[in-house]
Amino acid sequence: MKKAFFSLLAVLLLPAAVWGFTYLLNDHTNLPYKWPPPAVPITIMLGSSTPLSDGTTYNSSAQAAAETWNNVLGDNKFTVTISSGTPGDHNGVNELAFASTVFGQPFNADATKAKTVLAITTEWTVGNPSSNQRTEADTIFNTAWTWDSYRGALKGNNVIDIQRVAIHELGHNLGLNHPDEAGQSVSAVMNSKISAVDTITTDDTTGAQNLYGPPGVPANDDFANAIAITTGSSGAATVNGYNTNATKQTGEPNHAGNVGGHSVWWKWTAPSAGNVTLDTKGSYSDTTLGVYTGTSVSALTTIAGNDDIQDGVIQASSVTFTAVGGTTYFFAVDGFSNADALGADSSGLTLNLNFTSTGAAVPVITTQPSNQTVAAGGTATFTVAATTATGTLSYQWNYSNAALPGATASSYSIANAQTANAGNYSVTVTNSAGSVTSANATLTVTTPPPVTTPTSSGGGGGGGAPSLWFCAALSLLGLARRHFRSRR
Repeated sequence: MKKAFFSLLAVLLLPAAVWGFTYLLNDHTNLPYKWPPPAVPITIMLGSSTPLSDGTTYNSSAQAAAETWNNVLGDNKFTVTISSGTPGDHNGVNELAFASTVFGQPFNADATKAKTVLAITTEWTVGNPSSNQRTEADTIFNTAWTWDSYRGALKGNNVIDIQRVAIHELGHNLGLNHPDEAGQSVSAVMNSKISAVDTITTDDTTGAQNLYGPPGVPANDDFANAIAITTGSSGAATVNGYNTNATKQTGEPNHAGNVGGHSVWWKWTAPSAGNVTLDTKGSYSDTTLGVYTGTSVSALTTIAGNDDIQDGVIQASSVTFTAVGGTTYFFAVDGFSNADALGADSSGLTLNLNFTSTGAAVPVITTQPSNQTVAAGGTATFTVAATTATGTLSYQWNYSNAALPGATASSYSIANAQTANAGNYSVTVTNSAGSVTSANATLTVTTPPPVTTPTSSGGGGGGGAPSLWFCAALSLLGLARRHFRSRR
């Protein structure tokens, strides 16, 4: 399948407003077409012999445009090859070149408007309707214009900045569309009309990161770092994140039976017994979803899992389950993998949770115990605050997940703390409806450095070993003193 994007010439100044990023969508799945990892190779064929106003050439200015996007992307960065020759349509190579036509076709079907088009990016995608994969993107710059490279306001005499147009067209290459043509009013280099905006804006960056993530590894990549979700009195919560650059841990299950490979984790503690609906609607890629209980990634009990809401069509995931009050549930969101060399999908994620209570509420911890650092011999005190809608509260403090005898108050103190006491402490708070366990608080016990006794090196200043007669004299003096004191 092939589509083309058009960039029109006009000066358009737009105020910042709501998000306006839009995408080329798969009509079958309604998800954006995007590149598979790990990179998007492009071949720049614009020429290097003409020096431009900012000291670049056509090739190097377009390469700088690619780096502008690379600086904000977590995956699928552009890799550049500089070459020459004539671009080819649907030849498996992503090319940027000058031409008077788009592979033999006019820049605009209306010949009187052909001069209004600065450049066109053609897009090839996989023909399988369930696939959201793009396979080729070529950008043709219209030779009817005078091209230069400069920043800031547009120059007169129809002299066009190739770098900002290349940034725009490479945004199309990534999968972004025109926000203004979708009725949005935002400041964006991806608007359909060229303006004084000469680089990517926050709106452009957010749109691209929804597809390919930001740089770095997600904070909730590992099970142990699952991010807590709070539903509050409404019983609903929506959280966002990314699984770009996330990994699958050793011993981690296959969520919804799919091998995946880019999983991230959230956790939620049920405030009472009730019914839960969880889904990934609003995510930008094909997801899988798993719900678990347990204390480690390799020892989990599966509660529920799902791949597609509608197989191959609605590629968001959804599960329902009955929650037990006070139980902590872990939610893994992964990308679907066809078990091929392309690996699991990844993108910006949305996780929606809706909870309906069917029983009395377990305690709610309002203040978690905090980490403590004390010197050896000092006193460490952990404190928790909790509320209850029914019954009274009881407490049980734990050290390394084991109950501490007699530690049954809202505070727990350790007098004369030693290094053996260092580690993780938590508290389980219970009422008649159930119990909830706090987050871990870590005790660190510091010890002073050992005292170093200086040693004598002998030498000058009259040093050296005392003589035997001097030792004898000291000995006699000691006897005399003892004798004198004994006679008093």
